[in-house]
Amino acid sequence: MRRIAAAGLLLALVACGRTSGPASSSGIFGTVTAGPTCPVERAGSPCPPAPWVGTVRATDDAGHGTETRTDESGNYTLTLEPGSYEVVAVTDGGPPTGQPVAIDVRAGPPVRLDLTVDTGIR
Repeated sequence: MRRIAAAGLLLALVACGRTSGPASSSGIFGTVTAGPTCPVERAGSPCPPAPWVGTVRATDDAGHGTETRTDESGNYTLTLEPGSYEVVAVTDGGPPTGQPVAIDVRAGPPVRLDLTVDTGIR
């Protein structure tokens, strides 16, 4: 009887182990800003960057892309599986576009990645 109970307990412990489901999700979040926003910036009178509304795209090493839109404040959240990504802020019709940023996403809580877009104003 003890062997049956021990076997049942062992079976229950094994059943509580890891599942064979998909890898844990994580991701990135942050704010996208655009600047400069003034034609001439003067010392002591800076022209702060503006929230940027557009698309944030993350491409993994295999070339698969995932994207999301920023809100009116430039904030975004993007759920990603753990792995290496190149993340860039893009507009729907062309320039300006941000510089791509490489990031390694690990399982767990999302990590902050703020992005900037160069408006080209000088």
